[in-house]
Amino acid sequence: MKPHEFLNDKEFAHTIYQALAQVLSLLLKNDTPFIILTNISHVSFEPDLPSHITKNFQPLTFFALENYTLSTARLTGECLTFEAGFGEDNFASLVSVPIGAIARVSIEDLPIFINMAVDKIAPAPKKAHTREDNLKKSLEALLNNPENKELFKK
Repeated sequence: MKPHEFLNDKEFAHTIYQALAQVLSLLLKNDTPFIILTNISHVSFEPDLPSHITKNFQPLTFFALENYTLSTARLTGECLTFEAGFGEDNFASLVSVPIGAIARVSIEDLPIFINMAVDKIAPAPKKAHTREDNLKKSLEALLNNPENKELFKK
């Protein structure tokens, strides 16, 4: 198998994913501050960050997990989630990073894990829906059904 074929192999990607999840788990278990380099296009923020903050993001963006941010970090399903503050006003947001979108993990300046299968295993996280979002979608579905028009004629 040629190198580029190996890097695109699903079994290789799965192995890297499992190893990365274990490294992240160990860092969190030991409360060790670390830095991730991630493909920002796969990262989600809740609430969304203002555009004056996101305009400064690069395609590959660093996140430092230490202090409060590290204390909020969790591995949930296929994502690393943590709370962080952004910009001069320390705009608070819950950050969700798919494990497969993490290109590198470092402790201080020392890379301890490099993901050679990045983006092969990085689906975009699904945004959590609020109760209001769900009610709005339900109402839209109700109003879009022609059989329900009789309900609203009164």
